[in-house]
Amino acid sequence: MAMESLGVLLLHPMNAYLEQELDSRFRLFRFWDSPPDGRAEFLRANSSAIRAVVGNAGYNADAALIDALPLPDCKMLTFFIADSSCMLFSGKRVAILGLGRIGLAIAKRAEAFGCSISYHSRSEKPFPNYKFFTNVVDLAANCDVLIVACSLNAETHHMVNRKVMDALGPDGVLINIGRGALVDEPELVSALLEKRLGAAGLDVFEHEPFAPEQLFSLDNVVLVPHVGSDTEETCKAMADLFINPATSGWLLFLKDINVMAVMQSTTLINKSISSKGLQFHIFTEIFASVPLHLLFSGKRVGIIGLGRIGLAIATRVEAFDCPVNYYQRTKKDCPSYTYYPSVVELAANSDILVVACPLNEQTRHIVNREVIEALVPKGLLINIGRGPHVDEPELVSALVEGRLGGAGLDVFEDEPNVPEALFALDNVVLVPHVGSGTHETRQAMADLVLGNLEAHVLKKPLLTPVV
Repeated sequence: MAMESLGVLLLHPMNAYLEQELDSRFRLFRFWDSPPDGRAEFLRANSSAIRAVVGNAGYNADAALIDALPLPDCKMLTFFIADSSCMLFSGKRVAILGLGRIGLAIAKRAEAFGCSISYHSRSEKPFPNYKFFTNVVDLAANCDVLIVACSLNAETHHMVNRKVMDALGPDGVLINIGRGALVDEPELVSALLEKRLGAAGLDVFEHEPFAPEQLFSLDNVVLVPHVGSDTEETCKAMADLFINPATSGWLLFLKDINVMAVMQSTTLINKSISSKGLQFHIFTEIFASVPLHLLFSGKRVGIIGLGRIGLAIATRVEAFDCPVNYYQRTKKDCPSYTYYPSVVELAANSDILVVACPLNEQTRHIVNREVIEALVPKGLLINIGRGPHVDEPELVSALVEGRLGGAGLDVFEDEPNVPEALFALDNVVLVPHVGSGTHETRQAMADLVLGNLEAHVLKKPLLTPVV
């Protein structure tokens, strides 16, 4: 049978690339073209021509649909998860404006994701793995993601202008974690609205605390209110920076200091800070009570399952100076990672526990009450494996009772159902099983579907046979 005459039933609108390719290679039936009350008739009329069904986890082929198809001929059902997606960061060309201490830290972390690094700085640095560009326009023209991490001065003011944004192009991403005035904000807004720039991530703004109103309506922009350093650890370090000198003797004589004099001094400090493009209000309760985040760098990360995915996670967290521990059926030849023979021991020696093993009878509920109790009270559990890896009622109980610091869940035990109690917690991040939701991964998955269909028609071994 020629591929063009092979009938493929697409259950509902999906990834545009997949739908176009199916339409060009096969005889495509779109199930949603028929009204709900006419679908039984649709299947009766076309069942003899349909040889494959493509759908996703949210719209499965039910018993009525399967019974209506010629099962001896329709030997393959391919389920493909697709809908909204974002950009895959791994492998992207990352350019950094300013390769100082912060820029170098960014480069190190991006490298761990398999990204190539280029940069512009006042002078070339002794880093042969990083490509140096003498001007910002050329740098932008040769990258996918441009990160602004330089200091603000007269020379760098509006360093990222229209010419730089146009060089980045409609697929480029601009990230500013430096100072707002490094970017020409009106030009940025214009480029995003006109789709001359792909997306932006902004932790700083030109006229803080105000951000351009137009940015709030765009779904390709991430806005953060200048809280890049707002972690418990960083704020403690900043407090120590003041307290240590103050308690070492040089400020002790100010015991009876005039509070009004302090207020006058802070006014001068505020003016000085504002002149450098910053906004800082002292003696305000709202400033003191802003919720803080967790500093990831340096945390002990325990990984359950050091296979392909587990190793990829380990490589990335290492770049954040995190010690890596793991549990696996057998010890791996990874001398820089610490092996633990049990999950309980692993949890007891980790700040963050990541579940990345396959699901089978041995790993079902591998994270149980004992494991959760072994994690430190501020410990985090992240599950990107399968929902039944974690005893979900025990997890909910630990979170509600404050015995576990937090959780990040991409999978659930009874998908698509999620325990109601989790929605009320502010220390839980819930993602609807979309860990693979990037444009690049979706296209690779679509290509796998197409490859399986073609192999089926040509009577070749399937690329991903169901065992």
